[in-house]
Amino acid sequence: MSELNLKFRFSQHQAAAEALEQWFLWLHNAQDSGKGGQAERATLRRAQGPDELVLSPGLRSLIHRRGIPHCTAHDADTLVAVAMVAGALAHSKRHHGKFSFAAQLATPAETGGKAPMSEARFTRLQKSRDHDEFYRNLVRAIALLKGKVNIVSLADSILHWCQEHRYGVNRQPIKRLAVCWAQDYYAALPAN
Repeated sequence: MSELNLKFRFSQHQAAAEALEQWFLWLHNAQDSGKGGQAERATLRRAQGPDELVLSPGLRSLIHRRGIPHCTAHDADTLVAVAMVAGALAHSKRHHGKFSFAAQLATPAETGGKAPMSEARFTRLQKSRDHDEFYRNLVRAIALLKGKVNIVSLADSILHWCQEHRYGVNRQPIKRLAVCWAQDYYAALPAN
């Protein structure tokens, strides 16, 4: 399979998206009666940021998962991005693929309820200045969603953020993560 880089999107590659979902199920012991990735999940959840995530056995299990594009340790930017994907998915509890990650942050759990993430927190997430701050804000966002996230959309968002952080935003506003997230978030935000 091709090499994973920061321009890669799981949503555009069915086999990679399925491999990511299978790894997620393994990590959360949802595939069999064994322990699955219980130890790896615990290590990923304890990591304080990307620096600790890159040393985790959980990251190695994701990188070497069949169906996940090859990710070499020679590309530090990609390795950090994939480490943040692994850490974020360890904090997630259930794959809920109906809406994008940004839309989930604005979609109330019940009719007439409030958005899980306020506009102020959403703005803080979007304006994260570095990998550590972005990862902390992501973990908080996942907690606000009670762990029910679209893992493919979340993984793509992390890769997109890392790409923009490394190479700058796209010249076309419609292709920027902040614009994509804002479209999804504000379309799902309740009127009240």
